[in-house]
Amino acid sequence: MSSAQVNADKPRICWGARRDGKLVCKEPVTDEATIEKVKELVEELERRIEKHKDALKSGSFIDEIISQLKQWLETHKKDGGKKAKVARRVVKFMIWLLRKLREKWSEIYWKQFLELMNSLERNTTDIIVTGSNSGNKSFIVHLFNKNIAVIVNKVSTNGRITISLSLSGSEGDTVKLSNTFSDKKVLKAVQHGWALTDGSVQDGHPTMSTNQPWQAALWSLCYPGEIHMYINGLSINEEDVSIKWHLTANSHKIMSKEEIVKEVLKFNDKDLRSFIVSAIWGDGHVYIKGKTKHMNLLIGLSKYDLWYGIIERLINELGFTILIENIIEVKIRSSKVVRLAKEWFSIQDIKELVELGSSLPDGEKLKRIIKLANMEVKELGRSSITIPGTDISMSINIDGHCRVTLRTWRKSENEALRLIEELRKVNFNARKYAENGGYRVLILHSEIQNKPELKEPVCQKLSEWLNNEKDKRRKERIAKAMQNLMCPGYTSKEVKEKSSSIKIPGTNI
Repeated sequence: MSSAQVNADKPRICWGARRDGKLVCKEPVTDEATIEKVKELVEELERRIEKHKDALKSGSFIDEIISQLKQWLETHKKDGGKKAKVARRVVKFMIWLLRKLREKWSEIYWKQFLELMNSLERNTTDIIVTGSNSGNKSFIVHLFNKNIAVIVNKVSTNGRITISLSLSGSEGDTVKLSNTFSDKKVLKAVQHGWALTDGSVQDGHPTMSTNQPWQAALWSLCYPGEIHMYINGLSINEEDVSIKWHLTANSHKIMSKEEIVKEVLKFNDKDLRSFIVSAIWGDGHVYIKGKTKHMNLLIGLSKYDLWYGIIERLINELGFTILIENIIEVKIRSSKVVRLAKEWFSIQDIKELVELGSSLPDGEKLKRIIKLANMEVKELGRSSITIPGTDISMSINIDGHCRVTLRTWRKSENEALRLIEELRKVNFNARKYAENGGYRVLILHSEIQNKPELKEPVCQKLSEWLNNEKDKRRKERIAKAMQNLMCPGYTSKEVKEKSSSIKIPGTNI
């Protein structure tokens, strides 16, 4: 539909309101700027439909996913183990639902969709608008016809336009799955990671909607018992048409997010790592290009207060960094991200899930995790120590002058001041400065040097780094830092000997 046609025929555009649970017209839209924005979104809808017309008309987008899932079954038909067996059951169930959708798409949904688009062309259907044209909130166009609803959404945070079709009349069915986890604590941690990212709640049960088949399969395995699954829509993307799966774990009751956070904050190291893997499966990215490699977790600003205790642990214990702009990005990179992937693969339940899911459609994120886990890593070892007399964890940092500091991060100034006071009570002086929307707390080189009870664990950690390091330059930096800190036994002569005592394989060094 061209702009000229829209202007000539005056489309029926109205602001929407909920009435008895249904979105209906409340009043006409008269603002010209809003009308122009509606035209823009309608034109984008028509452009994408034209681009994917053949796939939509033939239903080949459904056939393609069925083919990919059948190929996965063929590849894994001889795999042993509980998870492989239950995963095959989930994938067969997904294929059965796709075949039911295939029938309904040709007989019902495609015909109703064409009717809706023809009505839109003739301006005989209501275009219902919600949200705001100011950019503060998403701006959404809604179109309805019997069992079909079209939603065109201009997202406020990034300006992207998403187009989805909601399909009613698809009841789905329930599949019962046995527990495949060998470690109950890992299972709980993984469930909590899903719940705080992609998960939501339906009638008190955990639920998730996703366009990615690998997520649908893995999420199901993480909630043993009855899983109700159905296909409730499509997404018409720039590159393809994807199917939206809706899953509910009927055998589980959901905790509040606040209760989940309290449990996560009590997790040990292993369980924290199990939690973060499923959080990244949900709302994270895994990036590998050349020598650059990192993983990040994206958290909405509205969730900052909920997440900040967990963020502190990720920064202070696992080596993540934080960047706050329109969204919170918590990132881990380089050798630390390789080490984290390797630690995931040391947890058998996690390893099996990643390997099974990586060959499912759209499983590229999991393939990259496998690639990271198989990389060689040059690392100094864990970078944190527990401050004597406290339960405070601080990471060791060597600056450009080979001087050592202890660092940690807190979200609020009050938290940073509380931490400084706690350190002062055990006779350690610290300082703070603002950084990335929070506060960095430091114990300086001179303080470490003058406090034997603090210098001892730092020197011990540096000694571990020195023994494990193979790179000559990094080895020299560690040894120089130990000399500057006056670690026992590290005179200038001894430093020179220690920093050159290990032969690097494959070289004359």
